[in-house]
Amino acid sequence: MSEAIPVKVQKFAEAAPREFGALTPDELKMLAVDILAKVARLPAREQQVLAAYFTADTRAVNEAAKLLPGGWPTALRRELARGWANDQVLARDQRDIAETFMLSEATTTRRKQEAFGTLSRHFNQALDVLEIQLLDLVRHANRFNAKRHAAFHKSTCAAA
Repeated sequence: MSEAIPVKVQKFAEAAPREFGALTPDELKMLAVDILAKVARLPAREQQVLAAYFTADTRAVNEAAKLLPGGWPTALRRELARGWANDQVLARDQRDIAETFMLSEATTTRRKQEAFGTLSRHFNQALDVLEIQLLDLVRHANRFNAKRHAAFHKSTCAAA
């Protein structure tokens, strides 16, 4: 019928030797899969906030916006979530936002602060959980998690 011609497929840097004790590409892939699995086990709201912050993808920002109070207009929630994901910089001036949604500037400021606070709380909570789970890989843990990690290892270690 037809002959199959063997073709050598090269995978980019899969078998690269270690340099200065660094992880190989295969080890890095396995580590990334492990981290993504840990993220997948987080509550949905924390996953949404992480995705919005790190990707700034429109779908992720829209999902994060659903965490904000339901009484607010959807467009306002999305605009505030997008601003939070953009290093807390809104695309428009607060005066323009207030005019668009027929709010006072003070109300717009309060809603912005509440939105940024809510999203930041979920974000920090997600990072705290991930930090504890990955503390062996973190070079500079925050003091709170470093103490919790030491207490955890002290209670689970057979030699203690």
